[in-house]
Amino acid sequence: MSKENVCGKTILYSSTNLTRVLSKLKKRNNVIIGGIVNAKAAADFLRSEDNDVTIIACGTLQGPTIEDLAGAGAIAAGLLDEDLSDDALIAVGLYKNPNWQSLVKRGRIAKRLLDLGFMRDIDFCLQPNTSSVVPRMRENRIVTR
Repeated sequence: MSKENVCGKTILYSSTNLTRVLSKLKKRNNVIIGGIVNAKAAADFLRSEDNDVTIIACGTLQGPTIEDLAGAGAIAAGLLDEDLSDDALIAVGLYKNPNWQSLVKRGRIAKRLLDLGFMRDIDFCLQPNTSSVVPRMRENRIVTR
């Protein structure tokens, strides 16, 4: 989704895992969406808010996923000067591992996507800090402003 293709448009996005988590958070204030591609921007936003923060690695109904833990670790790595939970520190440890991208590609979700021919998508999603956009939940919608 390039900026040219989506700017100013309403986009329908479906993700069973993210949708499930966001539906449980719809009454919360300041819910943002972050991951590997916008980790620094998400961490900068969280630091500027000066509130307690919970980072949720969505996972699946079958349990945690390595790519979501790596994404949480990428964001938490930008908050290392804060008091982090053991869970956050474990995620940071995964993300700081020099082989984290190879490990993620060995996970069950990446394997399934690979089987479907989505290698380019996997490689794209594993590039840290390629976006400065931090989507937020507003009135039960994901918005970028």
